[in-house]
Amino acid sequence: MKGKYSGKHMTIYGSVLPGIRSLANWATRTNITEKAKQRLKVVDWLRSHKDDVSLTARHFGLDRKTVRSWRDKFNRVGMLALNDKSHKPKNVRQQTTSWQIVEEIVKIRKEYPAWSKWKIQIILKRKNMNVSASTVGRILKRKCLIDKKVSVKRSKAAKNPKQRYPRGFRITSAGDMVQIDTKFVTMLGGRMIYQFTAIDVLTKRRVLRFYSSLLSKNGADFLKVCLAKFPFQIKTIQTDNGKEFLKYFDKLCKELNLPHYYIQARHPKQNTYVENSHGSDEREFYQQGNVDKDIEAMNVALEKWEHTWNYIRPHEALNYLTPDEYLNKIRITNLDPKQAIILQA
Repeated sequence: MKGKYSGKHMTIYGSVLPGIRSLANWATRTNITEKAKQRLKVVDWLRSHKDDVSLTARHFGLDRKTVRSWRDKFNRVGMLALNDKSHKPKNVRQQTTSWQIVEEIVKIRKEYPAWSKWKIQIILKRKNMNVSASTVGRILKRKCLIDKKVSVKRSKAAKNPKQRYPRGFRITSAGDMVQIDTKFVTMLGGRMIYQFTAIDVLTKRRVLRFYSSLLSKNGADFLKVCLAKFPFQIKTIQTDNGKEFLKYFDKLCKELNLPHYYIQARHPKQNTYVENSHGSDEREFYQQGNVDKDIEAMNVALEKWEHTWNYIRPHEALNYLTPDEYLNKIRITNLDPKQAIILQA
């Protein structure tokens, strides 16, 4: 006999079972899930084999208890009983936060849309409403008062934290840490260019270059220049969180197996050596008339300033030696432990 089951033809060999044609027709008309259709197929096969539970279980690779359960459900209720029941808990946890607090949270959020759940928690505490920051966050989410773009950005940042230098990082030799940063410079005529600066924390030796934009490709190119120009191996790099130090710059660091540490956002003092050197650039270079409308002329002047910084200018921090003299000194004699630089996170 040939019939139709779940849109497909089926063949039953032997005697015709009573109601089997109706069963096949019901399957096509009744609103049952795909899983339920598979279970119905098992029940159908069981009925066509003299209700042999063991044979059916072996045939489909199921437990006999499961087969009996599906058969009994079908016999009691019908094929709709083979659908999955709701997995929702019988006793659903009820909200315990009072509506007054919820109303106040919504009011504060609408008045100060940029405030975080922690700030809102403090405001509520001032009004003798004690709730956790997590509760505030859940209520904001339930009331659709969270900016999805900001939330996704913060979530990504939390899941992929940027590497920071370890607390008590000890610098005892040249190249242990090189800080890199950028400084915008306005040329004559108003055009803006960017000075990329790299400074060795211990010896104060620097590498300088001008670029027309803050692209990470330019950052990667500058890193290659630093690797070529510094007369020692660079062991670690530290930068701020600017876009010029992401993507291609960070990719190059990983390819070179060069640790790349980021300072915390809005904490420029953690990059203090390169920031201080930019102050010297402003006073001793740019304010002395070294600004031009031609970028090539400015590049020539910047190269001369780099040479002056490394080979001529005495540095108070180096006991009035030049970076080159100080580097030669620590190469000949071991660095005094008191002269080691220890960075605090």
